[in-house]
Amino acid sequence: MLKSIFIVTIVLLMSACGGGGGDSSPASTPTNTTQTFSLAKLQSTTLGAVYSTQLSGSDSDGTNYTGSISLANRAQEMLNGVLVTPRDLLLNLSGGGTSTVVTATSYVDTSNNIISLVIQTTGVVCTPASPNNIPSTVKIGDFGILSTLVCDDNTTQESNWRIEDAGNGNIFATTNATAKDQFNTITSVAEVSYTLDGNGNIIAFKTVVTINASNFTLTYSSI
Repeated sequence: MLKSIFIVTIVLLMSACGGGGGDSSPASTPTNTTQTFSLAKLQSTTLGAVYSTQLSGSDSDGTNYTGSISLANRAQEMLNGVLVTPRDLLLNLSGGGTSTVVTATSYVDTSNNIISLVIQTTGVVCTPASPNNIPSTVKIGDFGILSTLVCDDNTTQESNWRIEDAGNGNIFATTNATAKDQFNTITSVAEVSYTLDGNGNIIAFKTVVTINASNFTLTYSSI
């Protein structure tokens, strides 16, 4: 079960900007809605670490989990004639006597478009129906729809994004994804959270995934 859930969310985690309305302390001061926020650190293609954190969480069955996530960029390379930056993801979570590790690599071009996504854990390869991305600068209230990701296991991922007020000068960068099988049936819905401060630093992370068939939900966040 855990491995299937991680595969659902891997696209969001690998994308240039994940997000979702994560938990935060009560907002004592609303964030300025006219302020421009940079996503440069989240979308960075600079060689080396992008983000890493320890995780804790629980599922709808009452099982508790611990784990970690890390994102890191490798040196640029050519992929099918396109200059890309490979971004590696390592995600692990343990709980209830089970442990799951998932690895994947996204390939992002110089315009920050995802060209390809390879999930080493399953061997599945996904590509966007058309090039697009989340803007590098945003304001609260901005939103958009991302190109559908088509995978070679006959599944698809339909995603959208929005920017919300997290209070005290911070924002939530929100991406939601709907996974569908080869019959166009929704199999799961996922939301991944990055909370950013006014300087674009990542200060929190959260993921919520629901598997439709079993109504099973898993939530995990940074600690």
